[in-house]
Amino acid sequence: MAQQEQADKVLSAMPAMPLGYRQLGTQVAGHTFDSHNASAIGLLQGGGGAGDGGRVFKPMGKPECGEREIKFYESLSTGALACHEPKSSLLAELSMYVPRYYGQLKLVVNQREHTFLQLQDLTQGMAKPCVMDIKIGRRTWDPLSSPQKRAIEEQKYKMCKQELGLCLPGFQVYQTVEDGATTTRLIRQGRDYGKSLNVQGFHQALALFFNVRDAPGPEKTLLREVLRQLRSIRSWFKRQRLLHFYASSLLICYDFEQLQRLEKPLQNGYHQSEAVAPAPAPDQWIRVRCIDFAHIFPAPDAQPDHNYMFGLQNLIDIVESMLQR
Repeated sequence: MAQQEQADKVLSAMPAMPLGYRQLGTQVAGHTFDSHNASAIGLLQGGGGAGDGGRVFKPMGKPECGEREIKFYESLSTGALACHEPKSSLLAELSMYVPRYYGQLKLVVNQREHTFLQLQDLTQGMAKPCVMDIKIGRRTWDPLSSPQKRAIEEQKYKMCKQELGLCLPGFQVYQTVEDGATTTRLIRQGRDYGKSLNVQGFHQALALFFNVRDAPGPEKTLLREVLRQLRSIRSWFKRQRLLHFYASSLLICYDFEQLQRLEKPLQNGYHQSEAVAPAPAPDQWIRVRCIDFAHIFPAPDAQPDHNYMFGLQNLIDIVESMLQR
């Protein structure tokens, strides 16, 4: 009887959503489902249509924020179609560094209709996806924020945000268990962990996420590719004078299974990789993308986005320091 009651509680806590959809298992940050609040909606995956398996469904959220994000994604699509103009060319280039956008979709979740943005699932094809959300910039409140909102934002992630211009809302990472090369465990950390970090702790969290060891190993390939993609994003921000990004994040994803393949363990003195298919190129299993565009505003007086670039440069410096160990 007690077991049945417990099962009923679990079922009642699960959000009611359309057939074929489910909560995104790799979501590490942002708004999530709340069993005590039917209007609290998180990211979804799945769907019944062709190609839906490679899509993430992001709830629109507050109307003004959701409309701003939709407008941003649509401006990228317009820029890609009219890239002969300087402004359009810059926007078309930026589209390479954000998830692909497939339009909007209305779904009924918890007996309420919600509008979702259909976005590329950046972990598609990854057997053991490692995912980290890093919010960029010292200032995370936008120009329309109230004094109260500004004060709240200034207190969040204070230790890391002011020194590094970086916040760590959450991540998940696979690691090899010490007593065996084939057994892995999944580690997940959320916003409470991120808020507790000082600068040294932030460095340690990134080392944990990238599976950095005392002796250099396959993580060097991972770090080099992450660094290459970060530098490409930095190059775009150095040249653009169109937009300022507030409370926007970088999502870093990689497949731990592919990282393990780089180990090439010896069996009877020979590399077992001789009988294994060639490994895919690093950019096929390592992805760094800009995400979260609900607080994007035109650049005042065509000024560079120094706030974003400050955090991005510090992230690059940290990854470089790990690579040079």
